[in-house]
Amino acid sequence: MNLGEWRTGVHGAAAEQAAQARWRAAEDRLYPVAMSDPDGYRRGLESVQALVGELRRTAGSFDDLLAAEADPQALLAVLPEDRPALPVDLLVGAACSARAREVLAEREGGRRAAVIATARAEGRSWAVLQGPERIEELYGGSTVTTHLATGRTLLAAVDPYAGAEPYLLQEYAADGAPGRERAFADAAAWVAERDRWAAEIESS
Repeated sequence: MNLGEWRTGVHGAAAEQAAQARWRAAEDRLYPVAMSDPDGYRRGLESVQALVGELRRTAGSFDDLLAAEADPQALLAVLPEDRPALPVDLLVGAACSARAREVLAEREGGRRAAVIATARAEGRSWAVLQGPERIEELYGGSTVTTHLATGRTLLAAVDPYAGAEPYLLQEYAADGAPGRERAFADAAAWVAERDRWAAEIESS
């Protein structure tokens, strides 16, 4: 995958967000309609799966998905002539929604790979995958850092609505399995513990 495949397409972030909302709405409407007929529901699922398979072959970006949505008959040509009598916009929208989730995952994977490659090239021990490098700069949201030598990841988060312990630390193994987790009431203790965990990982 090259960088152009995972960057936001020429239509821009706003168009992508609008498309995602439209396609999710199509999914939400399609399945209740199809469920009124058990056989139709099965065939509807099979049709969406076939369309998603075609989109995997032809649509590697949101721009491609928007083009497919704009020409639904070309996409529907992969279905048999006796396809379910379901609204075309719902079938195509549901398929685009499923493929869009895959495209987003591919894009995020590409972005993270590029961040890690840059960190390696700069001789860093850690790659900042999300958020600020210093957790002291967090007032909400999270920061995610990965130790390049071990693949272990630390997430530090602040949730101002979490009550008495708004500061969170979570460790993940190289395979993504969740590890130790702690919540804190005090920001200074949270920062100190995060630094201690990072030092432990670096020395492992």
